[in-house]
Amino acid sequence: MDTLNKTYYIEVPASLNPEQLNMMMELERDAFPGFGAVDEQTLVPLTRYGKLIQYRQESDPRPIAICELMRAYHDSHKAYIFGFYVRSDQQGKGIGKLFLQEIYPILKQDGFQKVCLTVNVENKSAVRLYEKMGFAIKETRFDEFGEGENRYYMEYSIS
Repeated sequence: MDTLNKTYYIEVPASLNPEQLNMMMELERDAFPGFGAVDEQTLVPLTRYGKLIQYRQESDPRPIAICELMRAYHDSHKAYIFGFYVRSDQQGKGIGKLFLQEIYPILKQDGFQKVCLTVNVENKSAVRLYEKMGFAIKETRFDEFGEGENRYYMEYSIS
C-alpha cells in the first residue's frame, strides 16, 4: 500500500476553468447518481472561498478522489466536509483511507481542531470508512436533505 501512496498527490486549485468545471460536475454525477450533484453555482464558491482538495495520479488527467471543505460559521475551528468521494472506477483500492490520511494534516495546518460531515445512513461502506478513520456518529439527522434522506452527523477530532 505504501508504494501505491507514492503514486498519488494532492492538488488544491484556487479556481476552475470551464473545462475543469465540466469535469468536476461529471465526477459528481458519477459519485452521486440520481442525487443533486454539485454544479457551477456551488463548485466556484467552494473552490474560491472554501477548499477543494483533489487527489490525483500522474498518469490520470482526472482526479482520483475529491474532498470539498467549508469552515463552520459558528465554530471557526471546525471544518465541514461538504463532499468526499473516490471516483467509481477507483473504489475498493484503499484510496479513500489514503486520501483522508493526507487531508488531516492539511486541516491541522489550516487551524482546524475538528472535522465533521454527514453521510447517508444507508451508505454502509462510507460509514465504515469514516469510523475506521476516527469519525464518531454524534447524531442521526432525519429528513436532512428532504423526506427520507436520513444522515449520520459524524465528527473527528484532529490531533
